[in-house]
Amino acid sequence: MMADYRVRHVLDVKAGLGEAPLWSVEEQALFWVDIHRKSFNRFDPVSGSNRSWSLPATPGCFAFRVGGGAVIATDHGYYDFDFATRAIELIRAAPFDPEQFRFNDGKTDRQGRFWAGSIQKDFDHEAPGQGTYYRYAAGVVTPGISGITVPNGTAFSPDGRTMYHSESMQRVIYSLDYDPDTGVASGQRVFARMPEGFGIPDGATVDTEGGFWTALPFGQTGKVARFTAEGRLDVHFDIPVLVPTMVAFGGPDMATLFVTSGRIEAFLNRPESVLGGDIFAVATGYRGIPEIPIPRA
Repeated sequence: MMADYRVRHVLDVKAGLGEAPLWSVEEQALFWVDIHRKSFNRFDPVSGSNRSWSLPATPGCFAFRVGGGAVIATDHGYYDFDFATRAIELIRAAPFDPEQFRFNDGKTDRQGRFWAGSIQKDFDHEAPGQGTYYRYAAGVVTPGISGITVPNGTAFSPDGRTMYHSESMQRVIYSLDYDPDTGVASGQRVFARMPEGFGIPDGATVDTEGGFWTALPFGQTGKVARFTAEGRLDVHFDIPVLVPTMVAFGGPDMATLFVTSGRIEAFLNRPESVLGGDIFAVATGYRGIPEIPIPRA
């Protein structure tokens, strides 16, 4: 169903590649990264202000951590960013060659384990995937899912027993059985395939009803879509940029869907969007689930 939602333009920032939005309940702010500009950002929707901090490496995604901070997965490894002091410290080296790989998409499971997928910096989308999803827990990094080409759409069902991830260039979303006790994912199968004209599945989140929301860049338009827990396309609407990158619920009642975007239209020889790289917000009538902060390393 094409939804008649009002899409608000809430931050004019022109990010190179805005990604990984996460809402902090404690800070009442949206944190996000700009991959191309190597920055970590905090957006306050009430004041409309955005603060940006430079990072020593290229970020892909991050997780909030206990005590007020974040663990940021980069091409050089995992960095701790302290919200109080703004100190940035490398706490774990990358589990791959940083000349060849970087972290891309990731998310924390319902028990506080941080999953992040690696991508080849010069990947061939027609070649077998060389990336891996790594599980970061209590400071220990463990490879979990191999053979990944473009990791995106990482999310977990409300009960934590289903893990999702997308292979963007294949235009497929996968689901897996997830053991919340051991943190092991298995039984991968196709959850949904993108309809014609809908572009590629990018960053995603899950609502309280189990609906899977994903950004869909590079279609006839930029879109956001919701799939039911059974994998049925339920709701979709256009975003006024070609490259929406990821979605996250936030706001005081977790009922606002924020959408980041990028300025990478040239990647597929498409014209640049006027509002590309900006952040948008949509009231959808659904609510999100607060992220679980991970323990300190």
